[in-house]
Amino acid sequence: MQINQANLAALFKGYRVVYMEAYQGATPMWDQIAMRTPSASAQEIYHWLGAVPGMKKFLGEVVIENLAANKYAITNDEFESTVGVKKADIERDTYGVYNPLMSAMGVAAKEHPDELTADLLNNGFDSLDYTGKNFFDSNKVQDGDPKSTKFTNVATAKLGPTAFAAAKASLKSRKNSKGRPMGLGRKLQLIVPPALETIGLEILKADNIQQTARNTDAKAVASVTNVQKGTAELVVWSRLTSDDAWFLLETGMPVKPLIVQFEQEASFQALTNPDSDHVFKKKEFLYQAYGRYNAGYGLPQLAYGSDGSTGTLGA
Repeated sequence: MQINQANLAALFKGYRVVYMEAYQGATPMWDQIAMRTPSASAQEIYHWLGAVPGMKKFLGEVVIENLAANKYAITNDEFESTVGVKKADIERDTYGVYNPLMSAMGVAAKEHPDELTADLLNNGFDSLDYTGKNFFDSNKVQDGDPKSTKFTNVATAKLGPTAFAAAKASLKSRKNSKGRPMGLGRKLQLIVPPALETIGLEILKADNIQQTARNTDAKAVASVTNVQKGTAELVVWSRLTSDDAWFLLETGMPVKPLIVQFEQEASFQALTNPDSDHVFKKKEFLYQAYGRYNAGYGLPQLAYGSDGSTGTLGA
């Protein structure tokens, strides 16, 4: 192919089609557990996280929730993935060998927020949210008022039917800062690493489970009806870094446990000016996915996490 603006424009268009087909065909996980928010600046402050509204009786004067109770902020970062296409490969008409790279770039760009949201869960036991405590922690204050209803969303039990039942009870019994039930349990997702997939399937899919009963002589194992079957959706996520930690999230509310904010979604760009310094020095043209966005913690009230450090696996 001759190097000129028309041919380079056509090549860019072709690569962009390959990129967009992969981008649009990718199936990220993050949008199941995080809410998308727009961003118009380098940083967004989420004052409202401490004042999720609830209806109350009107008694002559409205009660305005304090939207400045916290200053939890998410700062947008810049992310990119760049591929260099050799000038010689274009001239030799072998530029098609780069199509798989453009396709892989599209998938990576679409699914990168998965990496960010998985890291939020992985680091949730020692990273702060809007309450000023770790995302998974005990005695968390919801709206900055020490007298408001507190909640605990952290545990150490290994995954099993009993531990799962405790997590589900904890979520479904959550109350807002005014002590009123939040009505959770609408759509629960049990998120586990591959190492816990079998136990997760037993808890949520099996008709019966094995239960151990102790008596004075020996240990008896009996099969009992699995009352937890179908009470949550099982999500096996390879991006979780611990083989022991597991999470139960409420994802059926308008607000989600996590946030992904976009100032600019990843888009396909190119440096194809044959007179540019880079092309002159490196003899290559550049194709890039670039975006500005980030992820952060939403409402910890909608989450429960256990590091799986104590107890017996599967109990």
